[in-house]
Amino acid sequence: MKKVSKAIQNKINAINEMIPAIETLDEIPIAYDGGTFPFYVEVYEITLKNQFVYINAPKSTHNASFEKRYNVNNENQLDILEHDLALILKTFKKYLKK
Repeated sequence: MKKVSKAIQNKINAINEMIPAIETLDEIPIAYDGGTFPFYVEVYEITLKNQFVYINAPKSTHNASFEKRYNVNNENQLDILEHDLALILKTFKKYLKK
């Protein structure tokens, strides 16, 4: 059983530290992620339990769709998790610099 890598742990910590500042913004962060339609990037919290990563985010047709649970032992889910964390981190950093 693999544990979460240090790089992923650092991204999760950085995102969780940004969430209170993001919640004070007057707008919800938006991303495109290579598509033509924007979507909201709303995250309440990211938690870890053993080899599982949980992204707590609201479900809506206008929000980014994150998996409920990612298993870092599954290579496909690990790739998706890395992409989703990078998207959240990039979007949050962009909005906090405004």
